[in-house]
Amino acid sequence: MRSLIAKEKTLAILGKGKGSQKEILDLSDRTVDAISFWIKASKKKRGLDPLFTVLAYYKNGARLTGEAIRRLVDGLCKQAGITKKMSPHRVRHSAITTVLDLNNGNYRATQRFSRHAQVQTVLKYNDNRQRLQKQMSDSISELI
Repeated sequence: MRSLIAKEKTLAILGKGKGSQKEILDLSDRTVDAISFWIKASKKKRGLDPLFTVLAYYKNGARLTGEAIRRLVDGLCKQAGITKKMSPHRVRHSAITTVLDLNNGNYRATQRFSRHAQVQTVLKYNDNRQRLQKQMSDSISELI
């Protein structure tokens, strides 16, 4: 598992909303380093074991639930000084918006990053990012 991630710099995941269809993600060097460090520190033996597991109480070693991941993300965001209630979905939303900012609204590249099937979904992020509705409302109010 570790050598495959480190050598190929990819990770196979189950696609959101696509059942059990696997997707291969390209990883940044920093992400490969972080995952490799975690695998070594957690002493994972088999490639089929969950990457992130419960470390306490009677389910020690079991796969983390969605709710546990949400609580971890929210707690880590609070530690980082983010006061807004956070979740994995909100972090994803922020990442997609940031990618749009960094690539000057290149929605095709952002669609590849976000893995949204429909480009229209990314266009909604872009519209919200640019606050187009507010801009148009301000423009119309000038006509009166």
